[in-house]
Amino acid sequence: MLQALVRQSIDTRRLRFLKSHARRYWSDSASNEERQLAPLQRIQDILAGFDPKEADWYRQIRGDVRGVVTNCEREQRLHGLNGHYAYVLDNKAVFTELLISAQLPTPQIFACYFGDRWHWRDESRSAFHDELAARGRFVIKPTLGSKGRSVQIGTTPDAVDSYRGEDAILTGFVQQADYAQVIFPDALNTIRLLMLRNDDGTPVPAAAIHRFGSARSVPVDNFSAGGLVSKVDLKTGRLSRAVSIGKDNHVRHHDVHPDTRGAMTDVEIAHWPAVLRLVEDLGRAFPYLHYVGWDIAVTPDGPTVIEGNAHPSLRFFQLYDRLLDEPRLRRIFARYIPRANGEPL
Repeated sequence: MLQALVRQSIDTRRLRFLKSHARRYWSDSASNEERQLAPLQRIQDILAGFDPKEADWYRQIRGDVRGVVTNCEREQRLHGLNGHYAYVLDNKAVFTELLISAQLPTPQIFACYFGDRWHWRDESRSAFHDELAARGRFVIKPTLGSKGRSVQIGTTPDAVDSYRGEDAILTGFVQQADYAQVIFPDALNTIRLLMLRNDDGTPVPAAAIHRFGSARSVPVDNFSAGGLVSKVDLKTGRLSRAVSIGKDNHVRHHDVHPDTRGAMTDVEIAHWPAVLRLVEDLGRAFPYLHYVGWDIAVTPDGPTVIEGNAHPSLRFFQLYDRLLDEPRLRRIFARYIPRANGEPL
């Protein structure tokens, strides 16, 4: 049986994917202490283009992986859709400057750290101190970081002066709207909105989830760090029941936040129509970007852009929906993923 699986037809794209990811997927999926995945199932998942741990989530929720975009399809079919313009999103300093130029809301950058020192602009140091006096906190995050890695929340100027690390940006602290503050106050809880484009180039809000921090993820809300996600109804801006993943890879469902007991299910996101308008504005401001995960925070005054992701994960969305089974999205994905047209991978 094993030999038959290994001998199955593997095209060039899948072979590249396996060379890059198979060893790590095999190792990671063997690390669960309480929920051991059968070796044969792990092999089948990897050869089918899945991270076995993610495939296990979908089977726990729906019993199978039908209609799900595989990790291989994401890596080999969607990864390059933004071409060299992906750099616009990869570099947080560059992206923020473009947002400001387009007059779109985003936290101010006070200084950039590179060459082993902070670089301040005219008046930015005094503006930083004014902001710190008003907000009491600031954020240092890597210029090229991802998944919330190495993000620091500071409260005194000494934390800036003593910083020694990778290239970074110093930004103001975003005060989130009350609904998000009640659910989890110790992280900035952001909306991840997936944007694709129709044949005519019109930006399409494809799906949205709301991330929430937890005691495991502080000071960030990242799912990979132990945070939770809730599906957002695109029409109403209301949250679904939340999902988290335990250390044993078990999918857990939550009507209230496990740490704060704040209600989550059916909570309405403040300023939701403004969030959708902001996504439309982003699509017009960056017409060369075709596949983006926008991270948006909602403040008491409205939404603000935190960052954009040129290679967004689809696993958040697929915890709730089979993306290739949704007719509206299937038509869009069919341009890039043969299986959406009923063709082989």
